[in-house]
Amino acid sequence: MAPSAMMRAAFYEGARTFKTGTAAMPVAGPDEALLRVRRVGICGTDLHIFQGHLDHRVPRGGVIGHETFAEVVEAPAQSGFKAGERVVVEPLQFCGACRACKMGGYYLCHNLKVLGVDLPGGMREYWNVPVARLLRVPDSLTDDHAALIEPLSVATHDVTRAKVGEGDAVLVFGGGPIGTLIALVARHRGARVVVAEVNAFRIEMLNGLGLDTVGPDRDLGTFVNDWTGGDGVDVAFEVTGNPKAVRAMTDVVRVWGTVSIVAIHSEPMPVNLYQMFARELNMHGSRLYAREDWEEAIRLAASGAVPVGPLVSRKIPLEALQEGMEQALGGGPVMKVLVDLTA
Repeated sequence: MAPSAMMRAAFYEGARTFKTGTAAMPVAGPDEALLRVRRVGICGTDLHIFQGHLDHRVPRGGVIGHETFAEVVEAPAQSGFKAGERVVVEPLQFCGACRACKMGGYYLCHNLKVLGVDLPGGMREYWNVPVARLLRVPDSLTDDHAALIEPLSVATHDVTRAKVGEGDAVLVFGGGPIGTLIALVARHRGARVVVAEVNAFRIEMLNGLGLDTVGPDRDLGTFVNDWTGGDGVDVAFEVTGNPKAVRAMTDVVRVWGTVSIVAIHSEPMPVNLYQMFARELNMHGSRLYAREDWEEAIRLAASGAVPVGPLVSRKIPLEALQEGMEQALGGGPVMKVLVDLTA
């Protein structure tokens, strides 16, 4: 059935306000595919948008959504994509000419634009996307599971950058969706993993996934000392954005160990740099993903090596986006909320 001339879409109208309405059907350009969007995940960046923290990037009336799973409606003949194929969208626009791009870090492009943040995204029924940004999804993945490929790509990138290996002791600060996926990918690489989390619902989910946790009832420093025989962990991932975690992260890592900063910290945070000096620690940031991180994420999810399904807390229709944002922001018994564009 041919798409109608109008489609449903959700528009950002300013801090804490999304409104669902209609928009003209997009027309795909010569190097673009027209997609029928099926699922869009709500993530931490979207919650920052909802709170008005990214108004310098997201225009009023903008369409967000960067964790997108869709099916192809039409694509250029030479693209290799056909109508009906299931795809995920690598939501990046980069220049290819700046120093970062020439170094191979196109996802760190000096002129980077993220689809669903700086540019229109997937919170709409139809979307025109460059075919170069599409990856096929195997039939073995359900629609809901496919919607988690983008955050899983973040996790595969983070774990690769931190060089997590067989037998490593890994501490993940924060058991939200990204922290949980980092823990699962690290475990798949053969690491021993513990997640530090304070939310009882998330602790129960982490334990249900077979992950060990350390909660607020235990002193973290004492726990790590006991767990590692006084050595400290090989890698610590900071995925909370919480000042207490930032203060603690350099204290729990072994000599020549690694601290990976994954959370978005919008304000400067006090860091115990003495341990950076005393233990010759390595600290790096970890942002977004490269194409190989997406390819690994698809393999891990499709094979079941990383069980993504339990992370889906609930699905909502596009018209409930406002409510879904408020619930996700409120914490409590929520992990990943998916917007179902087919509902």
